[in-house]
Amino acid sequence: MIQMVLVTATAVCLLGLSTVPAVAVPTSAQTSADRVRVDRAVAKLEAVRKQSAAITARMTKTSSELDSVIAEQERVRKRLGSRALNMYRSGNAAYVSVLLGASTFENFTSRWDLLTRMNRQDAQDLQALAIARAKAEKSAKSLMDLQAEELKAVESQAAEVARARKDFASSQAALKEYEARTAAAAKPSSPSGTSAKKSDPKQQLSGAGEWTTSLASHYSWTFGSSGRGRGASGKSINPTSMMVAHMTLPFGTLIEFEYNGKRAVASVEDRGPNSPPRVFDLGPGLARSLNFTGVHNVRWRIIQR
Repeated sequence: MIQMVLVTATAVCLLGLSTVPAVAVPTSAQTSADRVRVDRAVAKLEAVRKQSAAITARMTKTSSELDSVIAEQERVRKRLGSRALNMYRSGNAAYVSVLLGASTFENFTSRWDLLTRMNRQDAQDLQALAIARAKAEKSAKSLMDLQAEELKAVESQAAEVARARKDFASSQAALKEYEARTAAAAKPSSPSGTSAKKSDPKQQLSGAGEWTTSLASHYSWTFGSSGRGRGASGKSINPTSMMVAHMTLPFGTLIEFEYNGKRAVASVEDRGPNSPPRVFDLGPGLARSLNFTGVHNVRWRIIQR
C-alpha cells in the first residue's frame, strides 16, 4: 500500500513538472524593452540619413565647384596657348620693333608699359592655372572622403536597426509562443496562434579632362570584407574603398565617374580589367556610390594624374 502511494505521488510530481518550461519565461517587459531599442535605432538611422542627405548636398556642391574650376583651367590654358603661339610666330624682334617704332619718348614709354603689363598678365595667368589645379585635386580628394563617410555611417546604423528588429522579433515570437502554449494547456480545445516574422528590408543607397564614355565592370560590393583585399598599388581594399582598376593609368590618378545621373571620384589603385573591351573595374565603394551593377558604359574624366 505504501509503495503504491509513493508511485502515485511520483507520477503526480512528474506530470506537474512537464508543464513548467525548460527556459526562463519570456516577459512582456523584455519585449517592450526590445521594442524601445528598435524605435531608438530607427530614430538614429533617420538622423544618420539626414546627415547623409547633407553629405550628398555637399558632394553635389563640390562636384559643381569642380566643374567651374576645370572650366576656368581650360580657359586659362587656351589663352596662354594662344599668346605663346603669337609670340612664337612674331619672335622677339617684333617686340623690339614695337619699341623702336616709337616716334617720341612718351610714345616709347607707353609702349614699354604695355609690354610690361602683358608679361605681368602672363605671370598671373600661370599662377591662376596652378591655383586651379590645386583646387581641382583638393575638391576631388574631399569627394572621396565624403563618399566613404556617407557609406560607413548609413550602413553601420542600418545594421544596428536590423539587429534590433531581429532581437525584437525573437522576443516577441518567444512571448507569443509561450502564451499560446500556456493557453493551450489551460484550454486544450483552443487553437494555438502563429505569428509571422516581419523581415527588415535592406536599405539601398542609392580634370582638366574632357568627359569620355567607356565600358566598365565592377568588384563585388562586399570585396575586402574579410580583410584580405589589396590592389596592385599595395593599398588595401574594403567594401567602402573609393578605388578603380585600369590597365595603364598611374596609381593615384584621380578620376570622376558619372552613371545614371550620379557622380563619384575614385583613385586608380589596381590593374584590370582583363576582359576587353572593358576599360575600368569599379571598386566596391565606387560601385555602391553609383549604384552600379553588371557591365555598362560610364562617363569619366581625369581630375589629376
